[in-house]
Amino acid sequence: MFSHKKKSEERFSLALVTGASSGIGTALCHLLAAKQIPLIITGRDVERLNALAAELLPFVDVIVLAADLADAEGRGKIVKCMHEYHPNLVINNAGFGLYGEALTYETNAQLEIVQVNATAVLELTLEGARAMISAQQKGVVINVSSAAAKQVFPCLAVYSATKTFVNQITESLDLEMQKHGIRVLAACPGMVATGFSSRAAGQLLNPNEKGVMTASFAAEEIWWQIEKRKCIHIFDWKVRLATFFSYFLPKSFKARILIKSVESRHPPRKIILPPSHP
Repeated sequence: MFSHKKKSEERFSLALVTGASSGIGTALCHLLAAKQIPLIITGRDVERLNALAAELLPFVDVIVLAADLADAEGRGKIVKCMHEYHPNLVINNAGFGLYGEALTYETNAQLEIVQVNATAVLELTLEGARAMISAQQKGVVINVSSAAAKQVFPCLAVYSATKTFVNQITESLDLEMQKHGIRVLAACPGMVATGFSSRAAGQLLNPNEKGVMTASFAAEEIWWQIEKRKCIHIFDWKVRLATFFSYFLPKSFKARILIKSVESRHPPRKIILPPSHP
């Protein structure tokens, strides 16, 4: 299927992008297509994926694969596709979080965050690497993490914990897999004007707001990181500086600041209790 319309000058023969139907994922697909890298695009919304594919097909070949990463069957579809087509650039971009205290959401909603942000990232990283090795290819797996991975983060607890997992497993697997010619990287954007905040709290971030980056900017940073093969990259230098100095502050003090930051944007929610509770 992948009869290159123009010979790519990049080393990547095929890229797989999860969460491609919106935000950073869509921006990445446009960036990769401009570099003549054929694509496998995945996400839950098949209509949006098909619309994106129509935009990209004048430039590169595209496979559309609708799959829900919260579901083992959905993840299995992507794994099967990776072993069939052997992408040598895998971008685990899909992810979501929920603003507010953990008990203000159903437990299943919090478990879904773990499935998408942690379980799927691990599974696709491992199987993506296996697919590359079986095809005797070198390549890159890059996991879109978050600057929140560096903090204890009440009111974004499960999300930040999954991103801490992503960073930790990325660094370890990167050291394991380099001997096979495979790099595993973690990208850590800050606040990005995407659908993330809409799903997390029912409202969109303003891209003109201080400290908020666009999806296109985040995509360019991710590509820079891929080219440099930098294992962990926090995009915003101010966040990098704040992260460094935060190591010298008490966790309770940092937690209060982060709670106020969330509550200033999103009003507190009520705790969900069992129906039988008086």
